Amino acid sequence: MPMKKIPLEQLKAGMKFTKSLFDKNLNIVLPAGKVLDDISIKNLKLRQLDFVETAGELVDETPLPHPGQNKDRPGDPKKIKVDKDTARYLEIYKEAVTTISSLYSRYRTKQGFNVDELQKLANKVVNTIMMEKNPNVFINLINITGRGEYLFHHIVNTTVLAILLGQRIGYSMVKLVSLAMAGLVYDIGMTKIPAFIVEKEGKLSPEERNQINTHPIHSYQIISREFNLPVEIARVALEHHERWDGTGYPRKIKQNEISEMSRVLSIVDTYEALTKTRVYREKNESYDAMKLVVSEGAKRFDPDLLKVFLNMMSIYPVGSYVRLNNNAIAQVMSADVVSPFRPTVKVVLDEFGDKIEDGEVIRLSKEKDIYIVGAIKTSQLNEHGEK
Repeated sequence: MPMKKIPLEQLKAGMKFTKSLFDKNLNIVLPAGKVLDDISIKNLKLRQLDFVETAGELVDETPLPHPGQNKDRPGDPKKIKVDKDTARYLEIYKEAVTTISSLYSRYRTKQGFNVDELQKLANKVVNTIMMEKNPNVFINLINITGRGEYLFHHIVNTTVLAILLGQRIGYSMVKLVSLAMAGLVYDIGMTKIPAFIVEKEGKLSPEERNQINTHPIHSYQIISREFNLPVEIARVALEHHERWDGTGYPRKIKQNEISEMSRVLSIVDTYEALTKTRVYREKNESYDAMKLVVSEGAKRFDPDLLKVFLNMMSIYPVGSYVRLNNNAIAQVMSADVVSPFRPTVKVVLDEFGDKIEDGEVIRLSKEKDIYIVGAIKTSQLNEHGEK
């Protein structure tokens, strides 16, 4: 099917296409089936594009709700509910995604890269996390967000998880800022890989896989030579795909040959990527993603850091849903370091399947007669109006 041009001014939030949208250089700007939102449109305008191209058809043009539209109308889909503690950080999160999107877009279009803006963002994210007494609100935050371009949400989510893990292992404020900067730029080398390869819906050819595998080298060169950032930050970009057993890439180094910050980022990058939908696969539930990370642990990750991450997230990660032995369904609110299989939960559906607005909070480690019998997929909750 021939490509057709769509002027930028015709794009509206809520549009969805059967095939990906491309810029004039055949870089994907919106994957097939993804809903176009205000942030994506703003980023396209920042790139000063006159039009986008697609071989697909418009399949949906339902405008997304404006920020001021809070009331549900009959027939409206249920909206994601955000607790008040988490909601306090939504604007900061959106600002971080927008800033990173703008920085990467300007670099991709050869308009330069503002390192001072990167430093400012890293400081703001670290300070925000350090000031919050309950770090679980940030895990909740990254679980409920994700509409928009995958890469930029993934970068911010990975950075947040890296800071939380860095906190757990005792990093100083200065080192946390370095870790945050590394998290925000470690994938900058992906801008050198053709987008049709990055977002390919089928299996990559050996040549395409080789191109993908060069992105850590591109990132290292960009960060160290063009951005002139410290080598410890550039090393994270170079080494985040190395494995504990030496089977990673690009240099096949192992164990303590890999810098500690790289080992931190490797864990959180893998976990976060598994929990998000991609063009080539559906997302994993948080519980399933954690199982996959743990199963890979012996060969892929630093075992000591993985143990800390597991204690931070629990076998049943914060924000995931579980079924209790009394048949009630609850949401995981916080992990228990001593008893990772018995986190603190909040009941959302009673044993009869009825929704509870302000359910009981249960610390399972203190309630021996109540325990988790299994994880619940969010799709199962949708039947009851929960998300």
